[in-house]
Amino acid sequence: MNSKLVLITGMPASGKTTLGKALNKRLRELNLCSIHLDGIEFREMMGEMDFSEERTKSVIKEGERIVKILLRKGIILIITIVGPIDKDRKSLLSIADSIHVHLECPIEELKKRDFKGVYKKADRGEIILPGYSYKYESPKNPDLLLKSCEISVEKEVEEVVKAMEKKGWLV
Repeated sequence: MNSKLVLITGMPASGKTTLGKALNKRLRELNLCSIHLDGIEFREMMGEMDFSEERTKSVIKEGERIVKILLRKGIILIITIVGPIDKDRKSLLSIADSIHVHLECPIEELKKRDFKGVYKKADRGEIILPGYSYKYESPKNPDLLLKSCEISVEKEVEEVVKAMEKKGWLV
């Protein structure tokens, strides 16, 4: 099996991690070897918790090395990141056969579902929030665009699995 990459992007609190975990669980139920890595895990591996635009770009670049190593193992790698910069997302997607899933949700809804309180902290100037404290470049042509505030996680997983089947990944 060739390695595959599912990149799930979207604004903070859009449901990326929830979808990544649910998709990973579903793939394992299908007896597929998959790993889910969240953006925070990337940052922890690199000891980098600075969320400025400059450091976010650098974390994605440095994270590509980790992605390449994991993809040598013949797995389906699920990465969930904000990914505010289009060029950086494209660079990640070019590493392997990939599917780009982008989650969309209005900012008002994101703030309502923000159980970590990151939008309030960003509004008070306490933290820099990628895609909120600085521009978010929405992807022009993701493979899958899901309105995460309108559909269930189960439906999102179903849509991603369909996209994987369509690409011949689940034979």
